[in-house]
Amino acid sequence: MTTHTLELKNLTKKIKSKTIVDDLSFSVREGEIFGLLGPNGAGKTTTIRMIVGLISITDGDVFINGTNVRGNYEKAMEQVGAIVENPQLYDFMSGYKNLMQYARIMPGVTKERIDEVIKLVDLEYAIHDKVKTYSLGMRQRLGVAQALLHKPNVLILDEPTNGLDPQGIYDLRNYLRLLANNGTSVIVSSHMLAEMQMMCDRVAIIQHGKLVRIDEITNQEDEADVKVHFQIEGDVHEAKKVLSDMNPELDVTESGNELIVQVADLKSIAGLNKQLVLAGVLVVGIQRKTKTLEERFLEMTKKGGDLNEVAVPVNE
Repeated sequence: MTTHTLELKNLTKKIKSKTIVDDLSFSVREGEIFGLLGPNGAGKTTTIRMIVGLISITDGDVFINGTNVRGNYEKAMEQVGAIVENPQLYDFMSGYKNLMQYARIMPGVTKERIDEVIKLVDLEYAIHDKVKTYSLGMRQRLGVAQALLHKPNVLILDEPTNGLDPQGIYDLRNYLRLLANNGTSVIVSSHMLAEMQMMCDRVAIIQHGKLVRIDEITNQEDEADVKVHFQIEGDVHEAKKVLSDMNPELDVTESGNELIVQVADLKSIAGLNKQLVLAGVLVVGIQRKTKTLEERFLEMTKKGGDLNEVAVPVNE
Protein backbone atom coordinates (compact mmCIF):
# COMPACT_ATOMS: atom_id res chain seq x y z
CA MET A 1 0.00 0.00 0.00
CA THR A 2 1.35 3.43 -1.00
CA THR A 3 1.95 5.81 1.90
CA HIS A 4 1.28 9.49 1.24
CA THR A 5 3.16 11.91 3.48
CA LEU A 6 1.62 15.06 1.99
CA GLU A 7 -1.88 15.58 0.62
CA LEU A 8 -3.44 18.74 -0.76
CA LYS A 9 -7.22 18.77 -1.12
CA ASN A 10 -8.84 21.60 -3.08
CA LEU A 11 -6.25 24.07 -1.80
CA THR A 12 -7.17 27.65 -2.69
CA LYS A 13 -5.68 31.07 -2.01
CA LYS A 14 -7.47 34.31 -2.84
CA ILE A 15 -6.26 37.85 -2.24
CA LYS A 16 -9.22 40.20 -2.57
CA SER A 17 -10.81 39.28 -5.91
CA LYS A 18 -7.73 37.55 -7.34
CA THR A 19 -7.32 33.76 -7.14
CA ILE A 20 -3.61 32.91 -6.73
CA VAL A 21 -3.99 29.14 -6.17
CA ASP A 22 -7.13 27.53 -7.55
CA ASP A 23 -8.53 24.26 -6.16
CA LEU A 24 -5.18 22.43 -6.11
CA SER A 25 -5.20 18.71 -5.21
CA PHE A 26 -2.34 16.18 -5.26
CA SER A 27 -0.54 13.67 -3.03
CA VAL A 28 3.17 13.04 -2.45
CA ARG A 29 4.40 9.50 -1.81
CA GLU A 30 6.85 8.43 0.84
CA GLY A 31 10.42 8.43 -0.51
CA GLU A 32 9.83 10.29 -3.76
CA ILE A 33 11.09 13.59 -5.14
CA PHE A 34 8.01 15.50 -6.25
CA GLY A 35 8.31 18.67 -8.31
CA LEU A 36 6.09 21.72 -8.56
CA LEU A 37 6.80 22.99 -12.06
CA GLY A 38 5.46 26.16 -13.60
CA PRO A 39 6.36 29.59 -14.95
CA ASN A 40 7.12 32.48 -12.62
CA GLY A 41 3.85 33.61 -11.05
CA ALA A 42 2.16 30.21 -11.46
CA GLY A 43 1.48 29.90 -7.71
CA LYS A 44 4.28 27.53 -6.69
CA THR A 45 5.71 29.61 -3.83
CA THR A 46 2.23 30.55 -2.62
CA THR A 47 1.36 26.85 -2.48
CA ILE A 48 4.49 26.09 -0.46
CA ARG A 49 3.81 29.01 1.90
CA MET A 50 0.34 27.61 2.60
CA ILE A 51 1.72 24.10 3.16
CA VAL A 52 4.18 25.30 5.81
CA GLY A 53 1.80 27.82 7.38
CA LEU A 54 3.53 31.06 6.37
CA ILE A 55 0.30 32.39 4.86
CA SER A 56 -3.32 31.53 5.53
CA ILE A 57 -5.37 29.10 3.45
CA THR A 58 -8.52 30.55 1.88
CA ASP A 59 -10.13 27.17 1.28
CA GLY A 60 -9.20 23.48 1.15
CA ASP A 61 -6.89 21.41 3.33
CA VAL A 62 -3.27 20.29 3.70
CA PHE A 63 -2.53 16.97 5.41
CA ILE A 64 1.02 16.10 6.51
CA ASN A 65 1.42 12.51 7.69
CA GLY A 66 -2.36 12.43 8.07
CA THR A 67 -2.59 15.57 10.25
CA ASN A 68 -4.55 18.57 8.98
CA VAL A 69 -2.38 21.70 9.04
CA ARG A 70 -5.43 23.86 9.72
CA GLY A 71 -6.57 21.67 12.59
CA ASN A 72 -3.28 20.94 14.37
CA TYR A 73 -0.44 23.02 12.93
CA GLU A 74 2.22 22.13 15.50
CA LYS A 75 1.72 18.37 15.15
CA ALA A 76 1.65 18.59 11.35
CA MET A 77 4.95 20.51 11.27
CA GLU A 78 6.81 18.12 13.58
CA GLN A 79 8.06 16.05 10.63
CA VAL A 80 8.59 18.88 8.13
CA GLY A 81 11.84 20.60 7.12
CA ALA A 82 11.61 23.52 4.72
CA ILE A 83 13.57 26.20 2.92
CA VAL A 84 11.26 28.81 1.42
CA GLU A 85 13.19 31.02 -0.99
CA ASN A 86 16.66 31.49 0.65
CA PRO A 87 18.03 29.78 3.78
CA GLN A 88 17.97 32.11 6.80
CA LEU A 89 21.53 32.08 8.16
CA TYR A 90 23.74 34.20 10.41
CA ASP A 91 26.62 35.39 8.23
CA PHE A 92 28.82 36.39 11.18
CA MET A 93 28.70 32.86 12.65
CA SER A 94 30.35 29.69 11.41
CA GLY A 95 28.28 27.04 9.70
CA TYR A 96 28.58 24.89 12.80
CA LYS A 97 27.37 27.64 15.14
CA ASN A 98 24.42 28.27 12.82
CA LEU A 99 23.39 24.64 13.21
CA MET A 100 23.93 24.79 16.98
CA GLN A 101 21.77 27.91 17.19
CA TYR A 102 18.98 26.26 15.22
CA ALA A 103 19.27 23.04 17.25
CA ARG A 104 18.46 24.97 20.44
CA ILE A 105 14.86 25.43 19.28
CA MET A 106 14.50 21.83 18.06
CA PRO A 107 13.96 19.39 20.95
CA GLY A 108 16.07 16.25 20.87
CA VAL A 109 18.73 17.37 18.37
CA THR A 110 22.07 15.99 19.59
CA LYS A 111 25.64 16.89 18.72
CA GLU A 112 25.85 13.53 16.96
CA ARG A 113 22.89 14.49 14.78
CA ILE A 114 24.54 17.81 13.89
CA ASP A 115 27.70 15.96 12.84
CA GLU A 116 25.57 13.51 10.85
CA VAL A 117 23.84 16.19 8.74
CA ILE A 118 27.14 18.02 8.18
CA LYS A 119 28.57 14.83 6.72
CA LEU A 120 25.42 14.19 4.70
CA VAL A 121 25.68 17.52 2.88
CA ASP A 122 29.48 17.27 2.58
CA LEU A 123 30.36 20.46 4.48
CA GLU A 124 32.87 19.01 6.92
CA TYR A 125 35.76 20.88 5.27
CA ALA A 126 34.15 24.32 5.78
CA ILE A 127 31.75 23.90 8.70
CA HIS A 128 33.88 26.03 11.08
CA ASP A 129 34.30 28.88 8.57
CA LYS A 130 32.05 31.93 8.81
CA VAL A 131 28.98 31.71 6.60
CA LYS A 132 29.83 35.06 4.96
CA THR A 133 32.70 33.24 3.21
CA TYR A 134 30.40 30.53 1.78
CA SER A 135 29.47 30.27 -1.87
CA LEU A 136 25.78 30.18 -2.77
CA GLY A 137 25.95 26.40 -3.17
CA MET A 138 27.52 25.98 0.27
CA ARG A 139 24.83 28.19 1.82
CA GLN A 140 22.16 26.08 0.15
CA ARG A 141 23.72 22.89 1.52
CA LEU A 142 23.94 24.39 5.01
CA GLY A 143 20.26 25.32 4.69
CA VAL A 144 19.41 21.73 3.78
CA ALA A 145 21.43 20.51 6.78
CA GLN A 146 19.51 22.92 9.00
CA ALA A 147 16.18 21.70 7.62
CA LEU A 148 17.19 18.07 8.26
CA LEU A 149 18.34 18.43 11.87
CA HIS A 150 15.14 17.09 13.43
CA LYS A 151 14.92 14.12 11.02
CA PRO A 152 11.83 15.21 9.08
CA ASN A 153 10.19 12.77 6.71
CA VAL A 154 9.00 15.65 4.51
CA LEU A 155 11.51 18.15 3.07
CA ILE A 156 10.20 21.17 1.14
CA LEU A 157 12.54 23.31 -0.98
CA ASP A 158 11.42 26.39 -2.93
CA GLU A 159 13.57 27.01 -6.04
CA PRO A 160 16.63 25.33 -4.44
CA THR A 161 18.83 25.52 -7.55
CA ASN A 162 18.48 29.29 -8.07
CA GLY A 163 21.95 30.79 -8.50
CA LEU A 164 23.81 27.49 -8.18
CA ASP A 165 26.58 26.59 -10.61
CA PRO A 166 26.42 23.22 -12.44
CA GLN A 167 28.51 21.46 -9.77
CA GLY A 168 26.29 22.84 -7.00
CA ILE A 169 23.15 21.67 -8.82
CA TYR A 170 24.66 18.22 -9.38
CA ASP A 171 25.63 17.90 -5.71
CA LEU A 172 22.22 19.04 -4.48
CA ARG A 173 20.49 16.57 -6.78
CA ASN A 174 22.57 13.74 -5.37
CA TYR A 175 21.85 14.74 -1.75
CA LEU A 176 18.12 14.84 -2.43
CA ARG A 177 18.17 11.43 -4.12
CA LEU A 178 20.01 9.98 -1.12
CA LEU A 179 17.33 11.39 1.20
CA ALA A 180 14.52 10.02 -0.96
CA ASN A 181 16.15 6.60 -1.06
CA ASN A 182 16.13 6.66 2.75
CA GLY A 183 12.38 7.34 2.84
CA THR A 184 12.17 11.14 2.96
CA SER A 185 9.57 12.78 0.73
CA VAL A 186 11.16 15.76 -1.04
CA ILE A 187 9.01 18.51 -2.57
CA VAL A 188 10.88 20.86 -4.89
CA SER A 189 9.55 23.86 -6.81
CA SER A 190 11.22 25.20 -9.94
CA HIS A 191 10.69 26.70 -13.38
CA MET A 192 13.78 24.93 -14.78
CA LEU A 193 12.56 22.07 -16.95
CA ALA A 194 15.77 20.20 -17.62
CA GLU A 195 16.74 20.20 -13.96
CA MET A 196 13.32 18.95 -12.83
CA GLN A 197 13.47 16.13 -15.36
CA MET A 198 16.78 14.94 -13.90
CA MET A 199 15.81 15.48 -10.26
CA CYS A 200 12.19 14.38 -9.82
CA ASP A 201 10.18 11.17 -9.87
CA ARG A 202 6.95 13.05 -10.63
CA VAL A 203 6.05 16.67 -11.35
CA ALA A 204 2.84 18.62 -10.92
CA ILE A 205 2.61 21.14 -13.74
CA ILE A 206 0.92 24.33 -12.52
CA GLN A 207 -0.24 27.33 -14.52
CA HIS A 208 -2.28 30.30 -13.29
CA GLY A 209 -2.61 28.55 -9.92
CA LYS A 210 -4.29 25.49 -11.44
CA LEU A 211 -3.03 21.93 -11.73
CA VAL A 212 -2.57 21.12 -15.42
CA ARG A 213 -1.26 17.58 -15.05
CA ILE A 214 0.85 15.29 -12.88
CA ASP A 215 3.58 13.69 -14.96
CA GLU A 216 5.70 10.62 -14.23
CA ILE A 217 9.37 11.27 -14.97
CA THR A 218 11.03 7.95 -14.12
CA ASN A 219 8.62 6.00 -16.34
CA GLN A 220 7.74 8.04 -19.39
CA GLU A 221 6.38 5.14 -21.40
CA ASP A 222 3.08 6.89 -22.05
CA GLU A 223 2.43 5.34 -25.43
CA ALA A 224 0.34 8.28 -26.60
CA ASP A 225 3.54 10.33 -26.36
CA VAL A 226 5.75 7.93 -28.37
CA LYS A 227 6.88 8.63 -31.91
CA VAL A 228 8.71 6.05 -34.02
CA HIS A 229 11.35 7.18 -36.53
CA PHE A 230 11.85 4.82 -39.50
CA GLN A 231 15.08 5.59 -41.38
CA ILE A 232 14.50 4.91 -45.06
CA GLU A 233 16.99 4.34 -47.86
CA GLY A 234 15.30 5.37 -51.08
CA ASP A 235 12.07 7.24 -51.81
CA VAL A 236 10.71 8.47 -48.46
CA HIS A 237 7.56 9.86 -50.08
CA GLU A 238 6.66 6.45 -51.50
CA ALA A 239 7.36 4.84 -48.13
CA LYS A 240 5.00 7.32 -46.49
CA LYS A 241 2.31 6.47 -49.05
CA VAL A 242 2.66 2.76 -48.17
CA LEU A 243 1.99 3.34 -44.46
CA SER A 244 -0.68 6.01 -44.98
CA ASP A 245 -2.63 3.86 -47.47
CA MET A 246 -2.50 0.77 -45.23
CA ASN A 247 -3.07 2.67 -41.96
CA PRO A 248 -5.22 5.74 -42.69
CA GLU A 249 -5.70 6.34 -38.95
CA LEU A 250 -1.97 6.93 -38.40
CA ASP A 251 -0.23 10.30 -38.28
CA VAL A 252 2.75 9.82 -40.64
CA THR A 253 5.15 12.65 -41.50
CA GLU A 254 8.40 12.95 -43.47
CA SER A 255 11.62 14.47 -42.17
CA GLY A 256 14.71 14.11 -44.36
CA ASN A 257 15.28 10.39 -44.83
CA GLU A 258 12.89 9.47 -42.01
CA LEU A 259 9.24 8.63 -41.58
CA ILE A 260 7.89 9.73 -38.21
CA VAL A 261 4.87 7.81 -36.96
CA GLN A 262 2.80 8.54 -33.85
CA VAL A 263 1.84 5.12 -32.45
CA ALA A 264 -0.95 4.21 -30.04
CA ASP A 265 0.59 0.84 -29.21
CA LEU A 266 4.29 0.01 -29.03
CA LYS A 267 3.51 -3.52 -30.23
CA SER A 268 2.49 -2.10 -33.61
CA ILE A 269 6.06 -1.07 -34.49
CA ALA A 270 7.03 -4.53 -35.77
CA GLY A 271 3.88 -4.70 -37.91
CA LEU A 272 4.56 -1.31 -39.50
CA ASN A 273 8.12 -2.34 -40.30
CA LYS A 274 6.83 -5.55 -41.90
CA GLN A 275 4.42 -3.55 -44.09
CA LEU A 276 7.27 -1.39 -45.34
CA VAL A 277 9.59 -4.34 -46.02
CA LEU A 278 6.90 -6.33 -47.88
CA ALA A 279 6.26 -3.25 -50.04
CA GLY A 280 9.93 -3.21 -51.03
CA VAL A 281 10.97 -0.31 -48.80
CA LEU A 282 14.49 -0.58 -47.38
CA VAL A 283 14.33 0.30 -43.65
CA VAL A 284 17.86 0.87 -42.32
CA GLY A 285 16.98 1.95 -38.77
CA ILE A 286 14.14 2.28 -36.27
CA GLN A 287 14.22 4.63 -33.28
CA ARG A 288 11.57 5.16 -30.60
CA LYS A 289 11.36 8.60 -28.99
CA THR A 290 9.25 9.76 -26.05
CA LYS A 291 8.43 13.41 -25.51
CA THR A 292 10.70 15.26 -23.14
CA LEU A 293 9.33 17.06 -20.12
CA GLU A 294 10.01 20.31 -21.99
CA GLU A 295 7.81 19.24 -24.92
CA ARG A 296 5.03 18.11 -22.59
CA PHE A 297 5.22 21.29 -20.53
CA LEU A 298 5.05 23.58 -23.56
CA GLU A 299 2.15 21.58 -25.02
CA MET A 300 0.18 21.78 -21.80
CA THR A 301 0.83 25.44 -21.11
CA LYS A 302 -0.12 26.30 -24.69
CA LYS A 303 -3.44 24.61 -24.06
CA GLY A 304 -3.74 26.69 -20.90
CA GLY A 305 -3.46 29.84 -22.97
CA ASP A 306 -0.83 32.38 -21.97
CA LEU A 307 2.41 30.92 -23.29
CA ASN A 308 4.11 34.33 -23.28
CA GLU A 309 4.40 34.10 -19.50
CA VAL A 310 6.41 30.89 -19.68
CA ALA A 311 10.03 31.98 -19.19
CA VAL A 312 11.86 28.68 -18.93
CA PRO A 313 15.66 28.40 -19.13
CA VAL A 314 16.17 24.78 -20.19
CA ASN A 315 19.91 24.58 -20.65
CA GLU A 316 21.20 25.87 -17.30
